[in-house]
Amino acid sequence: MPFVEKVLKDPVHDEIVVEDPWIWQLINTSAVQRLRRIRQLGTSYLTFHGAEHSRFTHSLGVYETMRRVLAYLGKEYGFPETERERKLALAAALLHDVGHGPFSHTFETIYPVHHEEWTKRILLEDDEIARLLAEVDDSFAEDLVGILSKRGKHRTIEQLITSQLDVDRMDYLLRDAMNTGVNYGRFELGRLIRSLALADGAVMLKESGLHTAEQYILARYFMYTQVYLHPVTIGSDVLVGNILRRAGELWTAGQLEDMPRFLQAFFVEQSAVSVKDYLAIDESTLLYAFRIWSTTEDKVLSDLAERFLNRRLLAPIVRSELNSVEWAALRTSARAMGFHPEYYISVRKSEVSAYVYRGSGISVLKTDGSRSELSMESRIVRSLIPDTEYRVFLPKEMVEGDHAVAGRVRSIIHQQG
Repeated sequence: MPFVEKVLKDPVHDEIVVEDPWIWQLINTSAVQRLRRIRQLGTSYLTFHGAEHSRFTHSLGVYETMRRVLAYLGKEYGFPETERERKLALAAALLHDVGHGPFSHTFETIYPVHHEEWTKRILLEDDEIARLLAEVDDSFAEDLVGILSKRGKHRTIEQLITSQLDVDRMDYLLRDAMNTGVNYGRFELGRLIRSLALADGAVMLKESGLHTAEQYILARYFMYTQVYLHPVTIGSDVLVGNILRRAGELWTAGQLEDMPRFLQAFFVEQSAVSVKDYLAIDESTLLYAFRIWSTTEDKVLSDLAERFLNRRLLAPIVRSELNSVEWAALRTSARAMGFHPEYYISVRKSEVSAYVYRGSGISVLKTDGSRSELSMESRIVRSLIPDTEYRVFLPKEMVEGDHAVAGRVRSIIHQQG
């Protein structure tokens, strides 16, 4: 039967249009469908109850944003010039996140291979995806990996996928803002797309689009400060990391019987995890593991898992960095209250850089044909300076109540050394 154009309803873009049967086949691969079972914002659903959307919906949104960008650039600048280039751009948009693991970056704490590397391996090693990519030609998959690795062969597509003005950010800012219920993550997508320009193969911003870009940069700044780096979310990530670390140590020592089969490969020392192993896990795997670990005999693991499942999260304390004396005192206090300091006392430093101009700034094409850089043209963008916040995470029981040790903990964490 002839392929019939697919039009998918979407809360952000209204419609996602699939005109190419090859793209439709990619969407329906097991590796891409797995992304339905991985949340876009990891543990943020414990902070913003609407943040239940998946990496799958985001991937479709990035594809649609790229499709619209290509339609505009094709009309105004004749890009892409070939059907192969068009397929490379659309496939890169659709598949850029296919390597994400459950709870996203937190999972990388137990198997320190970043999702970008898994994405590249999946494109080359997953039989289903590799077969479809090879239908274009034998070097298509390698070129796709080259784009995601920013090797420079397809400079324009690389910029459209990974830069400070890329289709990935354009979709996730709007999608995450909508699902978390915040308004400051919104911007005018259609106008921003029409503000793009191509010159010498480089993606630039038209001078007339300056205020639209400011809106976009401010949206990104507020989403990072208020959503992505929210202290409750960071604390949830810390808890997940500590659960996995404790389970891995117990399993390696032969002290944990209940390890889901699909997770075992990740906890075996020197284990070479295959693409098949990796694609077999998603967030349902981890949540099942947390459920069975919540009843295990190890008190630390069972308590950590129960805390996550029932949202008894670690309390975030914002302060200056702990010195060695304060750190030792906190650990001693944790032991006195029955908490293992290795798993119940954690620190994180969060850094927000709303806009990076050195080496990766947004180029502005001025009306007279000259080039500039966004922070040179916008006082608003120039005023956004990087910010750092240091947080201590520990059980609320350690800072609440009349317990003498809790009073000691409060005196330690409220010192600003």
